[in-house]
Amino acid sequence: MQAADGLFVYGTLREGGAHHGWLMRTQPEGVTGGWVAGRLFHLAAGYPALVPTAEPDTPPPGQGWVRGDFVGYEDEADLDSALADLDPLEGVEEGLFTREILPVRLEGGASYLAWVYLFHVERLPRLEREATEIAGGDWAPYLKQSID
Repeated sequence: MQAADGLFVYGTLREGGAHHGWLMRTQPEGVTGGWVAGRLFHLAAGYPALVPTAEPDTPPPGQGWVRGDFVGYEDEADLDSALADLDPLEGVEEGLFTREILPVRLEGGASYLAWVYLFHVERLPRLEREATEIAGGDWAPYLKQSID
C-alpha cells in the first residue's frame, strides 16, 4: 500500500470548526486548500460525512468534489502520531468513520495522497434519506454553526 502524504480534513477539523484546535495540537507543518472526489452530507448531529466516489471528468471545484484542507506533517512518524490523536475524536474504533487513503487535488493543481475520515458507501442510502447533501461540496457555511 502506498503511504499517505498527509491528512485531508473537510469538517469540524477545518479552521473555524469546533475541533480545529485539536488538529492544531498535532503540530502540522502546513495547511493548503484542496479537493477530494466524493459526496458530502451534513448530519443532524452537527458534523459532515464524506462518501468517496470516482473522480469526476472535470477538475475541481465543481460537482463531485468535496472542499477541504490538505494537512501536511514533517514526516511519517508525525503523521502517524497525529492520526493516533485524531482517530478517537473521529470515532474510528466505534465504526463511526473509517480512515482511508485517497488522492487530493490541491489548489495549485498538484495531487497528493492523504488519509481521509469517511463514511462507507454502504451507508449512502441512509445518508440520502436522513442527511442533507451539500451540493457544492463545501462544509464552510456550517463551520460557524458548529461552534455556536
